[in-house]
Amino acid sequence: MLPDGIAGSRWAHAGKVASSILGLMFVFSASLANSYEFEVVYSGDVLTNSSGGIETGTRYLDNLDLNLEVDVAQAWGIGSGKLFVHGLYNNGGTFSDELVGDLQIVSNIEAEEAWRIFEAWYELGGDTWSFRTGLYDLNSEFDVNEVGSIFLHSSHGIGADLGQTGENGPSIFPVSSLALRGEVQVESLTVRVAVLDAVPGDPDDGASNAIDLNSADGYLTITEFDVPITKSARLWTGYWRYSGEFERLSDAGFSAGNDGWYVGGEQRFRIGSRSAAWFLRYGQAEEQLNKVKDYTGIGFVIDGLIAARPGDQFGMAVASAMAGAPYRDSLKQAGDSTEPRETAWEVTYRAQINQHFFLQPDIQYVQNPSFSTELDDALVLGFRFELIY
Repeated sequence: MLPDGIAGSRWAHAGKVASSILGLMFVFSASLANSYEFEVVYSGDVLTNSSGGIETGTRYLDNLDLNLEVDVAQAWGIGSGKLFVHGLYNNGGTFSDELVGDLQIVSNIEAEEAWRIFEAWYELGGDTWSFRTGLYDLNSEFDVNEVGSIFLHSSHGIGADLGQTGENGPSIFPVSSLALRGEVQVESLTVRVAVLDAVPGDPDDGASNAIDLNSADGYLTITEFDVPITKSARLWTGYWRYSGEFERLSDAGFSAGNDGWYVGGEQRFRIGSRSAAWFLRYGQAEEQLNKVKDYTGIGFVIDGLIAARPGDQFGMAVASAMAGAPYRDSLKQAGDSTEPRETAWEVTYRAQINQHFFLQPDIQYVQNPSFSTELDDALVLGFRFELIY
């Protein structure tokens, strides 16, 4: 049960947002033609840290996505290409920072409170090539773990090795930056290359999505190869690099060469009459400049575990990040002892109530939050609900 303060303010807030969603559904269903695609997704997490971590307690987190895609030629009768705008709202609930103390982040919708334009890009291209430019979510196309998308833990969205990087993170949820992305398909191989502003938003203001292009920030480049192995399996591998210099963790001074790589694979298969899938993902980052040296994620998902509920999904996954030696040495010099890895174990069940509404109980066990020996392992209990239109 939620504490009185949370039950009053958080659930009242959820009710207001849900009412807004219903209003948006009515307006757009009446006005959008075939040349427009509009989607509203509202997610809410009720999470309880029942033991370990910084302290026990419960928090409510939410996320509202408003997506509009326009076929330029059909909508306006001029030119060609596609225009996409993604609006985002988060209530600012903090769970990992205040209660668990983990580095990788238990919930993938935890963010500063803000309304913001998260993406706004234009795409031009055909069946074998395309270009995008504008505000761009790197993780919408790079390092995409389709099987792992069911899980709440942030590292199954984008690996912790890449997600931790940059002065204000790379251009991923909840703040994006300007980018130019090119994609080409050669037979079954897809190659993507992107150049992005290295500092999305304002590092001193987590609610800001300001655009500030300057030479001091530099840029982030990333290249990925996406290869289907069979009709039911794929591999992806990528390399990324920042152009600027970053502060070294082992000693005073700055260095260039902040780069890394990742590789992942996933495959669907059958277990009797049921569809199932697994994924495995590994990546490394330059340990002189980043806290996490390498990251390993693995998971398994089965559809229709209960025969009478074919639309449900059950999943188990592990997200394990290893601290680099320079980072551990810097903590040791400050008088803090560390463990080499932070590992999060997750079990989840996503129940489809109808085509618009989903409920998802979730359990996570976080070992060595932030690699600390002073924080006990944390047990997180909770659930997510999701409204999709």
